[in-house]
Amino acid sequence: MPVRTHRACWQLRRMADLKGFGFDLRSLEVFVATAQTGNMTMAATQLGLTQSSVSQTLSALEQNLNVALLDRSVRPVELTVAGRYFYDQSCHLLAEAEKTHGVMTQGNFQKLHLLRIAMVDSLATSLGQPLVEVIKRHTEHWRISTGRSHMHAQSLLSRSVDIIISDDALDNHEHLSRHRILREPFVLVIPSLYASQFQQLHQVVNQLDFIRYTSDSLIGVTIERYLRRQNLNVPIRMQLDNTFAVLTSVAAGLGWTITTPLCLFQCGPIRDKLTCLPLPGDEPFFRNLTLVSRHHELGNLPQILANDSRQIINQSFLPKIRDELPWLEHEFYAG
Repeated sequence: MPVRTHRACWQLRRMADLKGFGFDLRSLEVFVATAQTGNMTMAATQLGLTQSSVSQTLSALEQNLNVALLDRSVRPVELTVAGRYFYDQSCHLLAEAEKTHGVMTQGNFQKLHLLRIAMVDSLATSLGQPLVEVIKRHTEHWRISTGRSHMHAQSLLSRSVDIIISDDALDNHEHLSRHRILREPFVLVIPSLYASQFQQLHQVVNQLDFIRYTSDSLIGVTIERYLRRQNLNVPIRMQLDNTFAVLTSVAAGLGWTITTPLCLFQCGPIRDKLTCLPLPGDEPFFRNLTLVSRHHELGNLPQILANDSRQIINQSFLPKIRDELPWLEHEFYAG
């Protein structure tokens, strides 16, 4: 192929590559080399290209970004204001690319650059500090978010997060890795001022208002199904969207609720105003918290985090259960 035709084809491919973001790594290298040398011929020599290919790459770059990056009216060539900003960003992107290339060629993937985890707020509140320490051992940077379980599921499936710890194990979805970290029973919670009057669910239902979780939360839906199975038609009075609001209302004497020990313990000082009672024993009623990740993508890290999370629960949370709710000890299981 004649040299001119070969260069023309190369330039066409280069312009096609630039159309996505308006630049690619090679065009950034050309731009940075030109900015550093102030001369297209010197930049071409440094990169093993021709002066014309450097000129065409820079022109295509400016055209795609719709801004002038270089002032060609002076010698040596100088950066415009936009060019100075783009130069700084280009140096950063190239440095990250070089770092990534080094990691990939060495094959050392033991520590992630960024790990994004979404979890139920009761777990984050009750076990946050030791859990963060575990996560920090396995990643350079990390992000933890809380929120509704269905939002966690969507975030994992859309790759917005890497791991979720949720009461929704996404059993209907394939290609996911699952590690249960906790099984905890649901419990009846009433205001302590009524503790001497009520000891069973049917007594409470007939005398106090039920303070519900909202129907768009998984815990709320799960509790409503349980009440229907128990043939309890409980009037709708209050529906609140988070555990703290629910339990604060119970502590204030406004009614009763159903929740879990982990949710109960996230509420701190108001626990003194709450009495926890077992639900009827004719039907086991539990919540499972499961660590879910995309299959094979994180190596053995999900298993490691699941094991560490279970250990934290056994060391930091189970002793509280033994001290304050000893009748729950054998119902509460990490694993």
